[in-house]
Amino acid sequence: MLDTKINQQQIEMLQTDLLKWFQKAKRDLPFRQTRNPYYIWISEIMAQQTQIDTLIPYYNRFIATFPTVFSLAQASVDEVIKTWEGLGYYSRARNLHQAAQIIVSDYEGNMPETFAKLLKLPGIGPYTGGAIASIAFNEKVSAVDGNVLRVISRYGNSFDDIGDAKTKKRMTGFIEGILPDAAGDFNEALMELGAVICTPQSPKCLICPIRSGCQSHAAGTTEQLPVKKKKTKQLTKKMEVGIVKQNSCLFFVRRPDSGLLSGMWSFPITETVAGHGQDIKKKLAENFHELNEPIFIGTNRHVFSHIVWEMSIYGFDLDNAIREPVSTSHLVSNQAHTRTDYQFKALSEIDDLALPVAFSKLLDQLTSF
Repeated sequence: MLDTKINQQQIEMLQTDLLKWFQKAKRDLPFRQTRNPYYIWISEIMAQQTQIDTLIPYYNRFIATFPTVFSLAQASVDEVIKTWEGLGYYSRARNLHQAAQIIVSDYEGNMPETFAKLLKLPGIGPYTGGAIASIAFNEKVSAVDGNVLRVISRYGNSFDDIGDAKTKKRMTGFIEGILPDAAGDFNEALMELGAVICTPQSPKCLICPIRSGCQSHAAGTTEQLPVKKKKTKQLTKKMEVGIVKQNSCLFFVRRPDSGLLSGMWSFPITETVAGHGQDIKKKLAENFHELNEPIFIGTNRHVFSHIVWEMSIYGFDLDNAIREPVSTSHLVSNQAHTRTDYQFKALSEIDDLALPVAFSKLLDQLTSF
């Protein structure tokens, strides 16, 4: 068990030396200049899938656009997603918007001050809830992310798989038991150490503030830790994208409220079996009359966390006599789609759409169409 491998002296060194180092060496980040729980919440949600250095300009833009929870709650979903554009994992933005509305309606615009209440908000799990509760309200609760698991694995020379739920639960319990009064600072210090010193590759052990108590450093096993089983190989899908043009405008549909890129605008897309543009033509033909044969535009590839789209792009040029579709229920492949949201947009207006990168990057390939 991890907590039997780290003795009391090492625990005290971890608490004292780590906090001293953090106070002197912590990065000057915009959300560290405040204890405003709203700002901390936004930064922590962004940090779930994005490195800190990358998210800073997005954070500044988001706060400038929605400076309060009230402004976020009052905005439309499209406005929120558009402001989030570029960060990916758009369910985070939708959850932020929904949670903001709950905070305004149920808490009079005040962020819930306890870990237990924070967990009830959309998009807030144990790590994010622990980070907000400890940093903003100094509640004695842990915030265990990948950085923290790596630091503790090395400090205790633990070869337990950090991808295993039991290992994470055990390490979380260990950290809960050693939290000092400055719980928020301690949680941030552990995360900071993992981000800048105890990195996945080539950790900077020579300048590590807790090196003297680190068991993996003493045993020479630092590069072997942490242990984490490899993820399942990404699934690759062959997709066809339909670019429908009418009167110099392009056709877009809104994706379903659940699933991949939910609630966002996209070009019509479907998984393909027949190839050569016939699958996307079949989907579009259920809504558009007298479609011409598809014009092959090119290919593109987009990598999500768990799936890869290998996309073949086909164009359909409609003449003025073709009427707009009455339904878009068939334009998104393999997903329940009961909404009828669709629109034609001029190229000059596309920037107004909350268009994910998977589709926005296709626009450069349309110059010859």
